[in-house]
Amino acid sequence: MEPDVGIQQRLDGLAVQLGHSLSLDDPQGRLIAYSVQDAGADPARIASILSRQVAPAIQDWQNRHGIAEATGPVPVSANPELGMTARLCVPIRRGRRRLGYLWVLEAGTPLDEAAIGVLTRFGHELARSMSSRVPRRDVDDLVRGLLGAVPEPGIVDKLAAAVPALLDFRALVCAVVPAVKGREAVAPLSGAAFARLSDDLPAVFRRHPDYVGSFVGATHAVALLRQRTVTEILIDLGEFTDDETVPFTVGISAPAAFDVRAIREAHRQALAAAELAALDPALPNPVSWQGLGPYRTLLGLRPPADALLAPLDEAGGSARMLIHTLETYLDLAGDARRTSERLHLHRTTLYYRLGRIAELLDVDLGDGLIRLDLHLSLKGRRIARRTLS
Repeated sequence: MEPDVGIQQRLDGLAVQLGHSLSLDDPQGRLIAYSVQDAGADPARIASILSRQVAPAIQDWQNRHGIAEATGPVPVSANPELGMTARLCVPIRRGRRRLGYLWVLEAGTPLDEAAIGVLTRFGHELARSMSSRVPRRDVDDLVRGLLGAVPEPGIVDKLAAAVPALLDFRALVCAVVPAVKGREAVAPLSGAAFARLSDDLPAVFRRHPDYVGSFVGATHAVALLRQRTVTEILIDLGEFTDDETVPFTVGISAPAAFDVRAIREAHRQALAAAELAALDPALPNPVSWQGLGPYRTLLGLRPPADALLAPLDEAGGSARMLIHTLETYLDLAGDARRTSERLHLHRTTLYYRLGRIAELLDVDLGDGLIRLDLHLSLKGRRIARRTLS
């Protein structure tokens, strides 16, 4: 179970207010959240942050103080052998149901009654918030039900009930496949790859409020997210793909409406992008659906040409001139001398126009795949003007 971004913000704010480190665990000792306020962080806390799990010996020490049965704050004494300073535990409960534990490191400064009262009230707020949320494992199962071989009946309604914010966002699908380094191939899903996808990939996303859920299938892993900028996602996944011990390639879909057909199409886009990133070293890794370029045409997943070239259409009175310049340049295989002669332009003027085109489209015209993508779009426009069957 994980808190939403509002809980994280309140946890950080309360830590600053009290001047003490705070952390939130689930009943099994898995770290849910921790404050950026790190005053007095002891070795035990640092270890739990790094592993996102409280060590069994520490859990045992905490349980000896009766936290599992407690309904109010419980002092837990220091244990130097375990690297623990004294701390206060505020059990998070909803009736008889244990939802987790809020921990406050006292760091040599005992909390006064007013601070304990603030923490107790915050514990009650956490209980109300956490008890209304669907457990992470259940959400992951719903994502699997939506993107598995055959979607389960009513699965969209079930997922929307579990994550209502999905109704207010478009969604993105991220696919991850194991690759064979240096051989331009997709690898079978080994035990090591399965373990890393199961443990590390969700951790990449869980710090973001837009993560919905994920699962590992027979050949690849899938994550579902509410839409945010693809650039941010690519940055987040950079560390994951940079680890060469178990290499992976990652594909990210275009934004999709929250319905079965659109989300499953996004899954196909993401999986195609991830696999092609393994098969073609010319593609970046991670690669977005937009970054597939001409492969979208070959896959039949291409957007309308007008959508790709829209920034040039919106360039006002210079739009037609820029489009003509780009098409001529691409028709002549990017030969600037021949293009300037064909258009009767000074070379400097041609370079200015090409720079303006690259700026408007936010592309690198020196990239061969981008050139091919744009060239196909321009020729697709000509095909669209046909009137004879």
